[in-house]
Amino acid sequence: MDSWKKIVKIILIIIVGVGIGFGGSWFYAHFFINENFRLNGYSFSDQYTARSNLSAITYPFRNWDVRNDPSINAEGALLVDLDSDFIFYQKQPNLRRPIASLTKLMTAVIAEKNFSPDEEVTISEKALNTDGDPNIFYQDERLKVNDLIKALLMISSNKAAQALALHMGEEKFVGLMNEMAKELEMTQTTFVEPTGLSFLNQSTPSDLKKLLRYIVDEHPNLLIISKTAQDKITGVYNKGQKSIAVVHDLSNINLLSHNPDFLNEINVIYAGGKTGFTDEAWQTFCGVFLVPSQRSNEPPRRVLVVVLKTADRYNDIETLLRWLNKAYVF
Repeated sequence: MDSWKKIVKIILIIIVGVGIGFGGSWFYAHFFINENFRLNGYSFSDQYTARSNLSAITYPFRNWDVRNDPSINAEGALLVDLDSDFIFYQKQPNLRRPIASLTKLMTAVIAEKNFSPDEEVTISEKALNTDGDPNIFYQDERLKVNDLIKALLMISSNKAAQALALHMGEEKFVGLMNEMAKELEMTQTTFVEPTGLSFLNQSTPSDLKKLLRYIVDEHPNLLIISKTAQDKITGVYNKGQKSIAVVHDLSNINLLSHNPDFLNEINVIYAGGKTGFTDEAWQTFCGVFLVPSQRSNEPPRRVLVVVLKTADRYNDIETLLRWLNKAYVF
């Protein structure tokens, strides 16, 4: 009889334990995981500021109902949480490839670090003759550094990049670009000119992650500029004895800055970055997205996407972000 009482007691303990387990899971799921969380409930005034307490970052849950990796065309790719360094997906992350106009991210960093925003730069004949983009400037036109950075990042102006480099001296400017890469431990990165036209401007997805993390932490306004859809800049040039002001309208050539439908569908915000293209590099991209958390007190994740040598960067970016939305729960 005593043995039966012990068995019944053990069974009751097991039942109570299972009940507590299921009850706790239900409570957590309903009160701490909110499947209807929307980004517009957050204020993003400090979205670019580095997190001060990395130990507080929780890792995402993998949804193994989604077993396959995303199918993309890029030869090299990286999908990573910039704050925790958690890698969601990578494809040849150390593949060294020409990066085309992703170069201009470093060009913008060096210009901002070494020039005053209101410092005037003259568009020389050499800058004006730089290939690869429409001629919106006048020879000897004078523009502020910050306005040239806008042209650099929004319409990928090679002429603006060249003008900024020549303002210091191109050799010295490119030298600083390479010194900055060395400082950031971008060991597989080289720059030979400021525009990205040369195939010798090369990097890897892993190295570009280091550059973007630095920009997010130290120069977040460059990302804000890069995601701006429309803007105007003003220059001045001399015509005879007269100084004439001219306004240039800038429309961002990066389609992500115009809020494509797929970003709204998956509730993701584009936070800035850069596209590129040359015949040798094919299409390239490096940029940051704000991905929502489904946990009550979690801010959106800052997720970096890099794709190198692809025939369709926007398709690859969309594929990676849609896959992330299904494959992980934040």
